[in-house]
Amino acid sequence: MKSFLIKTFVLLAIIAVASCSKDALRNDDILRQLDATESVNDPFLLSSIIKNTTLFYQERGYENSKLPGAVQYMERNFQGGDNYYDGFKTPADDLYAAMDILKLVDGAIGLADKRGSLSHKGIFTIFRVLLFSFITDFYGDIYYSEALKGREGILYPKYDKQQDIYTGLLNELDQANTWIAQGTEEISSSYDLMFGGQKIQWQKFANSLKLRLLMRASNKLADAGTQMQAILNNPATPVFTEAGDNASISYIGTNADNSWNGGTLNWEGNEEFDKRRPAKTLVDKLTEYNDPRLQVWIAPVEQPWTSDPAQNGVSLAITDPNGFSYTSTWEYIDRSNPAIAAQASNILDSNKLYVGFIAGMPGDYKNGNGHYNTQDGGVVGNFKVSKFSQLFRQNSHPLLKAMIMNSDEVQFILAEAAAKGMITGDADAYYRKGITYSMQRWGIADTEITTYLAQPSVTLPADEAGKLAKIADQKWLALFLVTTETYLDIRRTQLPYIFKNGNLSTFEFPLRYRYPGNELGQNKDAYDAGVADLVPAVDDEHSKMWLLQ
Repeated sequence: MKSFLIKTFVLLAIIAVASCSKDALRNDDILRQLDATESVNDPFLLSSIIKNTTLFYQERGYENSKLPGAVQYMERNFQGGDNYYDGFKTPADDLYAAMDILKLVDGAIGLADKRGSLSHKGIFTIFRVLLFSFITDFYGDIYYSEALKGREGILYPKYDKQQDIYTGLLNELDQANTWIAQGTEEISSSYDLMFGGQKIQWQKFANSLKLRLLMRASNKLADAGTQMQAILNNPATPVFTEAGDNASISYIGTNADNSWNGGTLNWEGNEEFDKRRPAKTLVDKLTEYNDPRLQVWIAPVEQPWTSDPAQNGVSLAITDPNGFSYTSTWEYIDRSNPAIAAQASNILDSNKLYVGFIAGMPGDYKNGNGHYNTQDGGVVGNFKVSKFSQLFRQNSHPLLKAMIMNSDEVQFILAEAAAKGMITGDADAYYRKGITYSMQRWGIADTEITTYLAQPSVTLPADEAGKLAKIADQKWLALFLVTTETYLDIRRTQLPYIFKNGNLSTFEFPLRYRYPGNELGQNKDAYDAGVADLVPAVDDEHSKMWLLQ
């Protein structure tokens, strides 16, 4: 796969000898149009596209802390600017990372079209929609109708308006579903890393993705509910309905490229792992709901505080549901000890085995939850706050997936739509299915799920606002590590309301990515038009795109 991608994306010698003009800077768009696709087949392209896209999404779900920090899944205890949105202040090149995959996708669509491979053309179109939706959702107006047309001489593509992009993407998903249904060629179970050659699963993915986009644009599309209901009513447009209906792939774990990005093959030492800690927002919510996912995701504190002097020095051996073992040793809050007394105001959580860092924790702040032993803790150590579970230190594990969209997300979309009266159906039934499917994905036993769902704190209230708040809470938990969607959902709904937690009261939640600097330098006319559609018309992280206006 690597050799193919290298051959596919190589820049030809003309780039090296070209002048530094704008045309030279854009010439590679002509040359990087997948000349190698004519020598490979649809199945091979399918595996490459699945792998590249899922890893693109998962990197933003865990490895890159910008989005996990923004949605308060994760806080950093070293180089912690992402704890208070610093990463949004600079131009973001995610646009180009997505476009690199889209070049492969569009080449694959062209090849499938030439060969009359309708099913593959439809599948590739799903990825085209997915990646273009990522780009417009994070930036606003962007090139779409003129994108990837370097061979046709379009070196400076215009930016389409976001509402027009959404119209196009929704139509493309309808077409993708039709092509997959009409296609007669076999989908290779070996190269289909996501669904093992099951055509119906690809149709479900296309239509589930359409539900996601319709809900995201529901404040702007008057007929969003009507379109959603039409999907649900039509047997020809199936969606994810079962627990195993997930757009994700497993990790092999034999080298860095096919391993979970937090595993030992990618992070040889523990420093990068130890820098990323669960947010107090996440730990407290899991604790509030007596959520069994707590022990799957979070490790117990190494030296938890106790207010009971008899507990001082008492150690507990703890084994989590996946067999990972930990030791916790209680430490008494002895205010006669000057070092402890000096940190007393920072001790926010005592008599607890699971503790998170407060939201917006200052960067390089070692004393979270009153951690005073910074000399032994070192640069990234903190013995008073949980780490993530050792599950996330593995190169592969049955529970670790590179995820794009799961069946529980679809159930929560439908629960929200039903609660708002956008569709018919029982909001509570969708809501409970969403919780159940999420817990099953993380290996929670059915008996524990039943106990969880029976809690009064989990029950949906009668009023619409209460329903939406509870649905948002549970969806936020279910989307753990599907962080691109978590961010976009919180931005859209303002739920759960996390914006003033911890130290964030003076910070403003970011609403978008800034355009890459190269757009201003090389495609200025299009860039200027895109910025003009923002409110206010400024390329910063607080301006509102069409979806939010």
